[in-house]
Amino acid sequence: MNNFGDILIWLALFALFVSSAGYIVLCRKKEHKAARMVARIGFISFAAFMTIASIHLMLLILNHDFTYSYIVQYSSRDLSLEYLISSFWAGQEGSFLLWVLLGSWLGLLLMFRARKMEQHVMLIYNLNNIFLTILLIKQSPFNRLLFPPPDGQGLNMLLQDPWMVIHPPIVFLGYAAFAVPLAYAVTAMWKREYDAWIKPTLPWTLFAFVTLGAGIIIGGYWSYKVLGWGGYWAWDPVENASLLPWLLIIALIHGMLLQYKRKKLYKTNFILAVSSFILIIYCTFLTRSGVLADFSVHSFADLGITGWLLFFILAFLIISFGLFFLRLKDMPASKKGDKINFLSREFGLISAIILLCVSTILIGLGTSAPLITRALEKASKVSMQYYVDTTLPLGILIAFVLSIFPLMTWGKNSFSKLTPRLISVIVCASVSGIITLVSGYRGIGVLLFSMFAGAATCINFFLAAQLIRKKITFSGAAIAHLGVGLMFIGFVASSVYDSSDKALLKQDKAQNIMGYEFTFNTPEFLKEGKGFRLSLPLNVKKGASQFAALPDIYAEPGSNGQTNRFIHPHIQRGLLADLYIAPVNYDSGKKESGLNKQIILKKDDTIQLQDYELTFTGFEVSSMMGAADSENKDMAVSANILASYKGGDPVNLKPVIIMGRTKSPSGNVKLPGPKEAYLDLARIDATTKSIILVYHEHPDAASEEDAATPAFLLIDVSVKPGMTLLWAGVFLLLLGGSIANVRRC
Repeated sequence: MNNFGDILIWLALFALFVSSAGYIVLCRKKEHKAARMVARIGFISFAAFMTIASIHLMLLILNHDFTYSYIVQYSSRDLSLEYLISSFWAGQEGSFLLWVLLGSWLGLLLMFRARKMEQHVMLIYNLNNIFLTILLIKQSPFNRLLFPPPDGQGLNMLLQDPWMVIHPPIVFLGYAAFAVPLAYAVTAMWKREYDAWIKPTLPWTLFAFVTLGAGIIIGGYWSYKVLGWGGYWAWDPVENASLLPWLLIIALIHGMLLQYKRKKLYKTNFILAVSSFILIIYCTFLTRSGVLADFSVHSFADLGITGWLLFFILAFLIISFGLFFLRLKDMPASKKGDKINFLSREFGLISAIILLCVSTILIGLGTSAPLITRALEKASKVSMQYYVDTTLPLGILIAFVLSIFPLMTWGKNSFSKLTPRLISVIVCASVSGIITLVSGYRGIGVLLFSMFAGAATCINFFLAAQLIRKKITFSGAAIAHLGVGLMFIGFVASSVYDSSDKALLKQDKAQNIMGYEFTFNTPEFLKEGKGFRLSLPLNVKKGASQFAALPDIYAEPGSNGQTNRFIHPHIQRGLLADLYIAPVNYDSGKKESGLNKQIILKKDDTIQLQDYELTFTGFEVSSMMGAADSENKDMAVSANILASYKGGDPVNLKPVIIMGRTKSPSGNVKLPGPKEAYLDLARIDATTKSIILVYHEHPDAASEEDAATPAFLLIDVSVKPGMTLLWAGVFLLLLGGSIANVRRC
């Protein structure tokens, strides 16, 4: 069904073709002013149409227009403003629109910064956007429904977090930026200008590194803060999908510096620029084709774009490497006899590039395991231990490189002059090793990793301090390397030296857990959104200090008839370690405890629930005037329920749901008897003449015999050292990249 949103996307695609036609003419005739004007106006029109389409979708979401299936799936009337906005990119269709939108905005800047290379760069960049826009047409967020529901399904509770409001836009900004190094690299092959592309591309490459890196780190922090499992990186295939191109873009940055300074790695840099972009599309294929549906909690279902994504990859491989092999004989090569000295900054950069590429290959193989094994036999994935075993040796070598080679200059270095600096490296590594051994020996690999990470941190700290005093824009690399050192120390401390314990807390009784005294106070039961939140207040003491912890459990009815349950931990942050408190299970001590319970009843069915007998006798339907438009009528559908408490006289209850555009009332029909117990009408099915009711009650409202058993809470308590160093490290890594970008712009 055609609509305004789809028309805008088609117009955007047409504008891209017009722009590309103008740039094709310009590639043949450089001074064709009319072609340049057509090309630029075409691209500006593309950006304008995408912007209008995005504004249109956002307004539809904010106005709760449930005639669109995408809005039904990812928003609802009870969402707050920030989560309504984030429902724009909560699903595949909206995230593709966001990707193309951000790419169009970056293209406007690129168009005026590319200068002499504009026509070639923008033509390649347009080709990327043409493919993405066709994906958006095939997977449009503007598909309409013939019979719209009164309310949407809402946003996954786990995504209702401030960090997930900003995480996807930052990730997709990074994804969009990866197309720029590709466009410049292909242009360099096309025009045989093998050096000219490095200087204008380096700021874009640094921008892609910072934005995608920020997105990855925010995702890790969200996982640590929200999911309740106590970690920040689970080596999930979808997590790895962003990590893989990011590792290659870091390798490309180092390679571009080496080409810019020493005229080396011409072929390597082209391969890295193309491969990092191809990985973006390949990882999009992995996460959105459905091949990881059984192996990742983050994977999207296949919506019919798998073949197009594979064609996308194949097309860019043919274009990029076809040009590469055509120009291979023309490309500059290292001079004969021009050997790289082992004691030089050049060797350090090449070592870093090799290690980053090997890391990408090994992590990529693990991430692609479900796809590879599916082709061979039954699909399966690798264990987390595979990633630990493969990345730990590489991490040790990277930390070693970061602790030695930043001390060296370009060209050959004298060992005698390096000796005093190397002594400082040995001292730093020794101190770090002693601290590690005092904390407990965990194997030679962990010891070496800690030693070199400590040395890298100390050496780059002093280098950064010296460069900041000289000129702050010179300090970007040192600050970034300092961040990597701190991040590595945080990895070791938080993953190897953490400790945890589970404990059963009885209400109002103090209990000692891992040196802390926990007291479980009276829980609070709150209606929130479509479900219920159980707040579980704890008083925690250690010595003279104490604090209040407030973890909680949220439950809401799911679309599959089951109850979805979400755990929110409490994190008490400390300079040396975090105390991580996650609720595992709560029992109010009643005969049958639960935040809510779904009941499916057909007409004339009778069910025993707690102390109640419920009988569904039928529907009642009545018309009512719509709240917004007197010409639109809503239908109020009520279910007649005969409810009796402990065999008493039945009471006729009528929970109601509104079918139409008006917001459905919450219902909350109170059941008879002394308990604070309620029924909501969640859904009706006129075809099978059945209904879904939600039963809920306050834990405090139990009868006297039910309250005889004390309430208890099962919690998982962890002490996670080094988390402050980890977060400080990733911040400095991105800060260093940003400072380097300012210098290169």
